[in-house]
Amino acid sequence: MSKDQQKEVSTQAQVGKPRRTNSSRFNADEEGKRRATLLKRVHVVRTRGERIQVSFDAKGQPIGKEGDELQSWIGVLAREHIPIWIADFRSADLEPRKERVWLEVVTSFTVDESHKKQVLKSCGESAKCFRYDLYQAFVRDHIDDESVWQRPAKVVNNYPTISQDDWERFIIYRRTGDFKRLSDQGIERRKKSKYGSTTGRDGYRKRDQEITGSYADRHVIWRDTRIKPDGEYKNPSIKIIGDQIDELTQQDTQGSFESVGTEDILTKSLGNPEHSGRLRGQSKFVKQAQYYNAMHVPRENPEVSFMKRQLAALERTVQELCAKHGINLETIRGGSPRNC
Repeated sequence: MSKDQQKEVSTQAQVGKPRRTNSSRFNADEEGKRRATLLKRVHVVRTRGERIQVSFDAKGQPIGKEGDELQSWIGVLAREHIPIWIADFRSADLEPRKERVWLEVVTSFTVDESHKKQVLKSCGESAKCFRYDLYQAFVRDHIDDESVWQRPAKVVNNYPTISQDDWERFIIYRRTGDFKRLSDQGIERRKKSKYGSTTGRDGYRKRDQEITGSYADRHVIWRDTRIKPDGEYKNPSIKIIGDQIDELTQQDTQGSFESVGTEDILTKSLGNPEHSGRLRGQSKFVKQAQYYNAMHVPRENPEVSFMKRQLAALERTVQELCAKHGINLETIRGGSPRNC
């Protein structure tokens, strides 16, 4: 099974138990009102031959009211153009649909081609969350019932683009052994997750702007999105990381710690490296290069970084050998012949 499928199943296993469904999504009045308001705004702008002006911050995130509207519009397009039965958003068969989504976006909003990858990535995330919500609301508890094959009335009324054939293909995949196996694996992985955030529907993008106007270091965003309204961390494991972040932040202020590329305060605090293609503590719109350019974090040649790690490892080995044999390392460094 593809990584995209595994990620979707992992999403469906929140903290080892069913995630709370976004029930308002299937409330025809609420969902319909939000969608109608957005569609009206987009239609008015298009009728005038104009587009909604969207501003992006230095990290590449859409900001302000227009940025929120862009995000909502991407969600609408994901539900209308991305089939609910897909298993892998990266499938070549979806390329025409993705291009349609992109065309709809640039027809209504001022979005540069450089943001296309992030827009489509956001579309994929929105489609994945929608499939999850459908599964939790209408399928999970009735997976073995014959009635599950019939589209629920709320789906028929609220999402007319989902045909009966789409729904049946959606159910077929959810009944497969592959899906069940991946779902179980996702539950086990999620049980081990200790650092869940409190970002909710708004995600890192909105919290970033709320905290500092979109120029916060990612360790600040990561930490602050795991603090409850009462000011306490969500759990003891997060508090340990939060305290480490505070300690390294103080060292950074004093000049005894320096961030170099992805080897920054958050990476050091979490204790595991950043992987390509993701940036913890930042929204899906933010690329690593954009973030570090915006934050003016110095980068280091990978070969130099590797040599520094090798030298540090050698230094530790020498220290251990000297300690084992009772040798004064500082004396050796000073050039004294007595311990040579």
